Amino acid sequence: MTGALAAEGARVVVCDLADSGYFSGNDRVVTLTGDVADSAAAQAAVAAAMDRFGRLDILVNDAASYPDGTLLEMTPQDWDRVFRVNVTGSFMMMQAFARTVVAGGAAGSIVSISSGSARSPRPGGAAYSASKAALETMSKVFAMELGEHGIRVNIVSPGYIDVRGWSDAHPDRAPADLRAALVRGIPLGAAGHPSDIAAAVLFLASAQAAHISGAVLDVDGGSGAGRFGLRSYVSPEGADVRG
Repeated sequence: MTGALAAEGARVVVCDLADSGYFSGNDRVVTLTGDVADSAAAQAAVAAAMDRFGRLDILVNDAASYPDGTLLEMTPQDWDRVFRVNVTGSFMMMQAFARTVVAGGAAGSIVSISSGSARSPRPGGAAYSASKAALETMSKVFAMELGEHGIRVNIVSPGYIDVRGWSDAHPDRAPADLRAALVRGIPLGAAGHPSDIAAAVLFLASAQAAHISGAVLDVDGGSGAGRFGLRSYVSPEGADVRG
């Protein structure tokens, strides 16, 4: 995501839990260490961007917490952590960004990363799915509130994205049989790549999307279109027979 934005000429402040060093030496990227769940993180990120670059144009909310847990197993602490990062953290980032942009009399674009699980959840994923549904609804409200200020607010909703080879984080999170099942549910027949999400974010943040706000852009290979897994059970009878 960061690399794609920088490649298009953007100057980027990355807020992450740790500095990976990946962007060391890239004068277009500043890495700020912090936790978006911390109420001070949003102000620090905005201040860093203004101090270094003098302006704000785009905010991308991509931080997420995702501990699995069923209703019988999940602790309130884990539940709160998911919402603190995925919902409250995004809220604080959007508020700090919007206040600064509005005060400066400029326009801007906010793009947040949701998930197809907001509308198609699975057992064990209640906290994550509910938090992403909240993020989508919150973003629609902010799109209405901020439109008069020239700030667009949109959502990118990924399906199954295979990050192996792109990231070293949690490489064994999904077993092979789960990955295969996820791919079988994608009409285009393949997992997505991080570059697919980056392209969607770049589009929504660009002038090409100047009249798009409050939208949820699904980047899922068609997996959210319907019950594709039932395609093998289509009746051989014609529709005229069954009515």
